[in-house]
Amino acid sequence: MLSQCAPAIAAPALGAALLAPLTPYEVLARAQSAKFDADRALWEVRDNDFGPGRFRRLLAAARRRQAARAAYGVAAAAYHATPRAAAERAARTAYAARYGTPIH
Repeated sequence: MLSQCAPAIAAPALGAALLAPLTPYEVLARAQSAKFDADRALWEVRDNDFGPGRFRRLLAAARRRQAARAAYGVAAAAYHATPRAAAERAARTAYAARYGTPIH
């Protein structure tokens, strides 16, 4: 038991880099990954699950997919408002003007 008068010793900051705030690009990448995972989970239930309670599981997977898609939309809007996204749009426009074909 620690004494009430003993000085508090801070724990080492293990993994402090993991707790750093994410950039909008990283948030978008994670949201896209979650969206793909939710899509796959829905397809898995739809195509391979024919047991009792299938409709309940299908409905739950569809709701998770809807939430993941909504989160992706918010993350995409936040990312596309950043200077990095503007620079990417400018680079794509310059490429299309120079070579006559857009890049994706």
